[in-house]
Amino acid sequence: MTFESRPTVEVLKLLDQHLLNHFAFPAAELVREHPPRWFCKNKRLVYDLSCPYGADSFHGTLQYTRWKEFSLPKKIPVGQSIDLIVECVDDVFQYGPPEMENTVSWHLNFADANLFGYYGGRLFAQDESQCLEHPALCSLVESLSRVRVASPTLTTITNSQGVTLATPILIRGVERRAQVKTNRNEEEGRPAGLYGNQFAIAKPESVTKATTVFDQRLDARGRPYYSNIIAMEAPKYGNGKYTIYTIRRILATAYTGFLAAKFESMVELGLLSRNHDPKADSATTIPDDSDTKSPPIIEIHTGNWGCGAYGGNIAIMSLLQITAARLAGVNKLVYHAAGKANQRQFNEGLKTYNKLVLEKGNNGEGELDLDVFVHEVEKHHFQWGFSNGT
Repeated sequence: MTFESRPTVEVLKLLDQHLLNHFAFPAAELVREHPPRWFCKNKRLVYDLSCPYGADSFHGTLQYTRWKEFSLPKKIPVGQSIDLIVECVDDVFQYGPPEMENTVSWHLNFADANLFGYYGGRLFAQDESQCLEHPALCSLVESLSRVRVASPTLTTITNSQGVTLATPILIRGVERRAQVKTNRNEEEGRPAGLYGNQFAIAKPESVTKATTVFDQRLDARGRPYYSNIIAMEAPKYGNGKYTIYTIRRILATAYTGFLAAKFESMVELGLLSRNHDPKADSATTIPDDSDTKSPPIIEIHTGNWGCGAYGGNIAIMSLLQITAARLAGVNKLVYHAAGKANQRQFNEGLKTYNKLVLEKGNNGEGELDLDVFVHEVEKHHFQWGFSNGT
């Protein structure tokens, strides 16, 4: 199925089939009723610095959705296209308002199967860093654990045939209260950095120096800016060569998360409307004035998804994320490589994408069979790596 820039009746039917859960949580009320639980003194320190008024420090409303896996398309559009722009920068922890109007930005959360499950502990990897900098996420997961619906915090499920399927969780409108620098800086007291296991053993004064508190963040038009999060789990702890099955699983997970972001961006800009009343006939409708609204430009920030603790291969994970973004109609994919060595591996994945997909377009072809693509990727013999312990 092709997803146009504007919603249709067919799209509404698809949303009804795939939107598993959806809730709205006023942030201050959420934090007041479900305060985060900290088991690491340095995380508590950052939280107290960034939220000096407790629950009254928070603004906005969190919009939570959880999605059933979408079926992969049978074809990949090929050739050079402005629908996909890939950039490579060094810092995985960049968040900022988009420069262009009608752009909706999303940031990946490298999720465990259980959403934000380790936010309060001693580890400080990408997931935990994102939660500490957006502390309302911690209260969100505390609240969801008490919601009377099936598995609202799980980013994967196992069906009756024993197959693991993706159920990405998206959160719109969460306030970023702080930034915690994790790079190595001997002068500021973090010679080994603060990432991973280093954060918990760092001196409090070093953590304080690394923390920038945000009183208010505004977009280019002076409006309050909030982050949007896509939480989805990558395959983990494989060994040897990536199989066709695993390649398809990675594609299906990323495609589902990215396509859900496209639909949620339509809600953000008023092309779709979300009704959280459980008695409503449909959770999503098309507003009468939707045809007067400009379609969203979708920008997704990602990085070495599943390539830390899970031991994934950066080259193939970047290749498949680029492909999934193309399938979902994402306009811009910003890849945060987090270092020159990682960037070289990313470039290997991009080179493979260009060869398998873009060159087909240069040869006059309009689309590529997805099964053919998957088999060609498998023939490159990408190998699993090893967990980095974080």
